[in-house]
Amino acid sequence: MNVATRQSLLYQAANDWGFESVDAMLEAAVFDSVVPGICECGYSTETEPDGRSWCEECNRASCTSVLLLAGVI
Repeated sequence: MNVATRQSLLYQAANDWGFESVDAMLEAAVFDSVVPGICECGYSTETEPDGRSWCEECNRASCTSVLLLAGVI
């Protein structure tokens, strides 16, 4: 996944989860045991900080933690 796609998904996840910015979302996520995750298709859900979860739209394990997308983990 290229940098532009990662940035776009991070902005979308921040918006979907009601954060004012990507930085605010990441700051909240580093202290939580369940964080926002987002799929390349745009579906967002909760996921483990260091993992992936099931995408209800794609029907595959393709929702990636925002911490992974941002390169924090």
